[in-house]
Amino acid sequence: MAATRERQGHEASVPIVRDEVLRIGPEGQLVGIVSHPPGGTPHAAPAPAPAPAPHAAPAPAVIVLNAGVLHRVGPHRLHVALTRRLAARGLPAMRLDLGGIGDSLASSDAATFRDSAVADTRAAMTDLGAAIGARRFVLFGICAGADNALATALADDRVAGVVLVDAAVYPTPRSLYRELRRRLAGPGGIRDAVRWGGGRARRRLSAELARLRRGLAAAPPAEGRENPPSEAFRAQLASLADRGVRVLAVYAGMHGESYNDADQIFEAFPELRGRVDRAYFPDANHTFTQLDDQAALIDATLQWISSRFG
Repeated sequence: MAATRERQGHEASVPIVRDEVLRIGPEGQLVGIVSHPPGGTPHAAPAPAPAPAPHAAPAPAVIVLNAGVLHRVGPHRLHVALTRRLAARGLPAMRLDLGGIGDSLASSDAATFRDSAVADTRAAMTDLGAAIGARRFVLFGICAGADNALATALADDRVAGVVLVDAAVYPTPRSLYRELRRRLAGPGGIRDAVRWGGGRARRRLSAELARLRRGLAAAPPAEGRENPPSEAFRAQLASLADRGVRVLAVYAGMHGESYNDADQIFEAFPELRGRVDRAYFPDANHTFTQLDDQAALIDATLQWISSRFG
């Protein structure tokens, strides 16, 4: 365990926090790095959970999941900056390596990576809770990490909130109109708009044919990350909202017609307005490469956790 202060970019102003390695699972096969609040003492042995005040639930701990197969520091050290900023605000936070990623060994015989990720995240909640007395958790994930956070929240009542960065996206009639208008106003004008429309039609046809072939068992499953059907995603978010789980849906501005407005999630799912929260960063790319974009995402996450959990 070491006291650390970040010296890179926007992390330089973070107060000194304590980082501690936590081995997770019955054989310690998973690795997480816990950032403890300043002045806090990491527990070397399990400690009983403190009794909550009668007027308020205990504050949650935060677990940050891998963005795809990137190890626990996250894209451009985003997870390091985020967990240390959270700890500086008084919230213990762990950046986790799921099984088979980073320093963690493959830890599950689950049939799919998603099932394994959910099992690993639940084990992390158990062991982190035993170490620091946390009873509730907020999960943060980018891309596939968002998918894993959502799946874990649906499976485990200890999840009180999720921050889903660039989860599934679904174009709407309004988003298509916005993209068409943007292209018509650009240097390529009508020619660019026509090319875009033709390319979109070809992609849709190709996707439909691929789905048809898979349905007929004539082709292997698609590789990479696919959006679930929109109705399934709608039902998942609604299920969490019904359970009282707080959801912050975050989108970067690199999705073109698939997501190009802060409120597009409510264009696609109007019944979720007021039930989930959203944030939109129109100038950010998928991995929040620029330090200013990282800082804005971290600030939005901290403000949301503070407003929703105190």
